[in-house]
Amino acid sequence: MSQIRDTLTGKTNLPQLNRKLTILHTEASLGWGGQEIRVLVELREMARRGHRTVIVTPPSSDIFHKALDAQIETVPLSMWRRDFFRNLRWLSDYLKREKVDVVNTHSSRDSWLAGLAAKRAGVPLVIKTRHISARISRGWMTRFAYQRLHDYIITTSSGIAGDMVRYNGFAAERISSIPTGIDLRRYDPDIAPLDLRKELGLPERSQLVGMVSVLRSWKGHPDFLQAAVRVRKERPDTFFVIVGEGPRREHIEQEVLEREMEDFVFLIGYRDEIPQILKALDVFVLPSYANEGVPQALLQALAMARPVVATAVGGIPEVVRDGEQGMLCEAQNSEALAGLILKMLEDPARARAMGMAGRMVVEKEFSLDRMVGKLEDIYAQMLP
Repeated sequence: MSQIRDTLTGKTNLPQLNRKLTILHTEASLGWGGQEIRVLVELREMARRGHRTVIVTPPSSDIFHKALDAQIETVPLSMWRRDFFRNLRWLSDYLKREKVDVVNTHSSRDSWLAGLAAKRAGVPLVIKTRHISARISRGWMTRFAYQRLHDYIITTSSGIAGDMVRYNGFAAERISSIPTGIDLRRYDPDIAPLDLRKELGLPERSQLVGMVSVLRSWKGHPDFLQAAVRVRKERPDTFFVIVGEGPRREHIEQEVLEREMEDFVFLIGYRDEIPQILKALDVFVLPSYANEGVPQALLQALAMARPVVATAVGGIPEVVRDGEQGMLCEAQNSEALAGLILKMLEDPARARAMGMAGRMVVEKEFSLDRMVGKLEDIYAQMLP
């Protein structure tokens, strides 16, 4: 088991995966955000390496349709509690019939269902991925779900893994941190930016500060808006863009209207051309106050060599050293956030240097190939 921890530090003198696997992921979540994107990325990249990949998910979920569009083998399964025992029998039979080598669960509901089904079917390796930094309970049910139904735990940051060891008492040798890898070919700083200023009707030489995230409460959009007001008082040539969709959209729109910010804050919704949008930003901001592992949007911004201002929450400080790859402040402090944004705007040479340092970190530690290689290392060590 200690060899697995060596693998995750980058050592390569370990047995390599020498066969193709059938890898099945389950996801009960109906929405679309960093967690679901991570699942889809793993499925796609493992398929590119020659493995058979399958996802089992409710047909009403966003990931169901996106997996179909990506030509990933997709199995519809309702995960309502009322269907639990029927689905348990069906999924167990399916896993046995399809000779699945690895089951990887993600959300709470599918973890119980697929964990039990996998054990019943005798699946050789059952993995649980923990995506967010919120603590899990120390009750017996949690311990049973994580330690008995699953053979191994993957987290998206070392902080999450460390908390599981210290707070929950889980065995360190059965947990590894593997942040989501970034496709460095797609997130290339040399690509042409999207002409957001023209799209939004802004002056050509205006400054553009932006967020990219699901519109959820803990992402800190109110702090971003308060910081925008403070920045505008000193830099009236600065405009702000919020990219993404989510349950908080109406609340954010209402706050923009109530503060009379509609002339300089723009919600542009979900967009596919994220690399081009990031390239257009002068500063990328992530003011989350909870639940973060290593956020994908943060890594994407760093990969695009963007100057980053973020909060020191979850796994963010594992990637951004304050003053080196970006600037960090405490969460829910809009005054501090505004101050750091202004520092970035007022010292573009330093901001560019931090952006380039961020790109180097992603190339070295957070590439897509590195992520998939780490996963294959775990499979090679854990499978018979």
